[in-house]
Amino acid sequence: MLIRRVRIILASIQGLLSLKAQRWDTSLTLPGCESLVREGSYVWAFSYDRRIATEDTNVEGHLYRFSGVDSFPFLREVTPMGKKWHPFGLAYLGGYLWFSHAPKGPPTEVWRFHWTGEKLEAPKVWRHRDFVSIQAVCPIDTTRFYVANDRKNAARWHLVAGFFIRRVRSSLILCESDTCRKVADRIPYAADVAYLPQIQWLFVSTAFRRALWVYQENGMPISLRYVRRIRLPGYPDNISVVGDSTLWVVCHKKLTAWARSLAFGGTRSRWLIAEVRILPEGQYRVRTLYRAPKGYATASIAIPMGDYIYVGSVFEPTLLRLKVSETIPPDAYLPSTISAFGSTTP
Repeated sequence: MLIRRVRIILASIQGLLSLKAQRWDTSLTLPGCESLVREGSYVWAFSYDRRIATEDTNVEGHLYRFSGVDSFPFLREVTPMGKKWHPFGLAYLGGYLWFSHAPKGPPTEVWRFHWTGEKLEAPKVWRHRDFVSIQAVCPIDTTRFYVANDRKNAARWHLVAGFFIRRVRSSLILCESDTCRKVADRIPYAADVAYLPQIQWLFVSTAFRRALWVYQENGMPISLRYVRRIRLPGYPDNISVVGDSTLWVVCHKKLTAWARSLAFGGTRSRWLIAEVRILPEGQYRVRTLYRAPKGYATASIAIPMGDYIYVGSVFEPTLLRLKVSETIPPDAYLPSTISAFGSTTP
């Protein structure tokens, strides 16, 4: 117990010291803010300090909403009442906010709230016997969504060990209204899922294969057909849909370094932002937009908002932000191509 506390303290000190030497804008104090999602010009963010949570199971997650295009955004807390939230992953679509929740241990519930513009209301929760360790939730409409789910309810050390031997396997579960069924299996660790409605393709970041696996929806009832594999310049974590045909993926250069950073927080993982652009007739283009210098915080997700790129991180004490003009090629982010994927509410 004492050794674990010392590791947490050292990881926190290391994180704070490393941030002082970086070119990050670190004015937004949101520890453990790995979950980000865009709603028009607004950002939803879950802050959940895992460094403390490893010692104190009563630590709660806090949900915030702010204008992502403002130079000095105001963080408005909109955490739903009535629970000690242990959140993993966020999704927003058509006036509804989705996330997975862990009552105890790994997340086993999917929650959906309606956003009125002032508060979250009308919660609905899904529980299913196959929800044993949810990694991502991807809504397609108000009642249909995909879940990326580990096949075993493994302890955290077992998951990290699985990164080293590449043995963790995931499945995809499709939920339609109150019915859930498995539609894909034996995926080499599905870290995230994204959907492009224009082509009805589902993208799964396969963390152990340096690739996205692409599936297409078919028929009624809906089934998934494997389409192809899109090679990436690193091991993928979370995916951001930034346009009608464009994805951004945070990738890690070394799987073992990423695993160590997940386990202990203080160890850095070299990472990059990759762009995947779907071209006509099913072709695609992959390029690296940004490479984080050595010593930068381990990242989980990156989303562009106006003049900024927001980067989520599991263990860092702040929500990190970069300037678009200083970071990525000029043609990589055109505001006119960014769609809201849901209503924009002030």
